[in-house]
Amino acid sequence: MYENLISLISSSPAVLIGALIGFFIGAVPVFKDTIEHGWKKRFREQVKQGILSGNLKAEDMQHLHERWFQDRQSVLHSLRVMLGDSVSTEDDKLKDKTDVIRGLISIHNEREPFSELPENISLQLNTLRKESPATNDAVTQLAASLNELYSSNKTELSKQKKFSFWGFVVGILGILISISSIYLALTAKT
Repeated sequence: MYENLISLISSSPAVLIGALIGFFIGAVPVFKDTIEHGWKKRFREQVKQGILSGNLKAEDMQHLHERWFQDRQSVLHSLRVMLGDSVSTEDDKLKDKTDVIRGLISIHNEREPFSELPENISLQLNTLRKESPATNDAVTQLAASLNELYSSNKTELSKQKKFSFWGFVVGILGILISISSIYLALTAKT
């Protein structure tokens, strides 16, 4: 059987090229996610080291998040993860730095209000809040509702992307198996 497969690949380079193209197309999203996850991890590690050394200032956060290609949502998420580690004392080094992390979150929220939402929505909510200070509570409640809706949609979109990716991989494998089985059947008749 392996001999037939090897002969199929050697006699028809299109099958090999198709398999390689399918592999690389399928691998691109995996590599992209791996790289982005690494950047988030390195960003969080640098912020943590800056907090522990006492050298990190709120102004430095912008430079760090630009260096590691982090958006404002990722910055907030990283700070919240570090706060969780600090509060739960999962990270012994951070347990004494809870107030510093809370301060960084507070400053981030002042500079980037509603940063858990897309930028255009947060800008509109911020404008509403500034134009009508009497409705601050209503704007805050609206932001919380929009955040919940946005988070659930983002989770659903992530699931759909994963299903699409794996569906694509299975489809490519199915095509390759079909082509190889047709070829093997044709060569077995001769």
